[in-house]
Amino acid sequence: MNIYLVGGAVRDTLLGIEVLEQDWVVVGGTENDLKRSGYKKIGKDFPVFLHPDSKEEYALARKERKSGLGHKAFEFEFDSSVTLEEDLLRRDLTINAIAQDEEGKLIDPYNGIKDIENKVIRKVSSSFKEDPLRVLRVARFASKLNFLQFTIERDTLESMKEISLSGEIKTLSKERIWMETHKALITKNPEIYFLTLQQVGALDEVCPLEVMNIEELNNSSEETEDIAIRWAVLVSGNQNMQEINTSFNLPKEFIEISGICDLLIKFRATPFSAHSILEIIHQSDLIRKPERFFRAEKASSFFKSSNQQIAINWETLYDLVSNVEAEIALKNGKLIAKKLQEDRLQVLENYLSKI
Repeated sequence: MNIYLVGGAVRDTLLGIEVLEQDWVVVGGTENDLKRSGYKKIGKDFPVFLHPDSKEEYALARKERKSGLGHKAFEFEFDSSVTLEEDLLRRDLTINAIAQDEEGKLIDPYNGIKDIENKVIRKVSSSFKEDPLRVLRVARFASKLNFLQFTIERDTLESMKEISLSGEIKTLSKERIWMETHKALITKNPEIYFLTLQQVGALDEVCPLEVMNIEELNNSSEETEDIAIRWAVLVSGNQNMQEINTSFNLPKEFIEISGICDLLIKFRATPFSAHSILEIIHQSDLIRKPERFFRAEKASSFFKSSNQQIAINWETLYDLVSNVEAEIALKNGKLIAKKLQEDRLQVLENYLSKI
């Protein structure tokens, strides 16, 4: 039984970038061999085991054969006769199909090291197009490695287009789509992910984005690592936000921040008053959830306003409005709410009169 380090850990070490996790493949071994050594089985479709101490993932070497539509429609063969080369052949990209043995020697049957040197993202084999998830994965690697000037090889791009045309992108689970999108948003150049998906026709298969604010996304990525802000910047201005939110399986905070960002962009494009400011405060729930509001306000700041109006200091407004106390002596809920509204409008009008 031989154990090899594979995938991203080998690739990122060769690239000189941070290794986030290590994956291992076991060649010439069986489930019983690993269980006897204390490994815990976690894989359902094929045997993946957790190391008893490091908790890193160890998978038996395997071959696979497509058995239907989609990312999960594969039959696996993982007996002890499967070779390392056969296991690496089933992987998506040559740069991910490099292994390292326990002595540090690299095994590179598909010229991944050469592609790293030439900064090329290339499929390992023609079986690449059997898995629709690989379209999103390649787009994500293109965004991850863009700062190193990596580009996608032409035949690989053509295979991505074929997959998109096949309709199999629609078989991907929303959870998996968000997982890849989330990883792309973390990179230095998340715009490359969305531009690549658009280029190969996959973005429309997930959900059409009539508006993609690429320049603004690029600017926001240089300034903040908050991916909820980055997402809000990307999608602001789209009319089909509910469809986008559902198709990408967005977390609630992303939905809320992008919605408030949209409100603020529209607000800045029109003349304002104390009444319109208070309406924004209510719609965004600024008083109860200021942290969420200010993340959205940060996202909206990457958009230039066509209306030349005086800049509003929302932090000052938050302090002013949140410090207005309710007149509980009125003892009537409706009267208390009305008086609170009037008092807040008054402090807003006082603020506007001084700027």
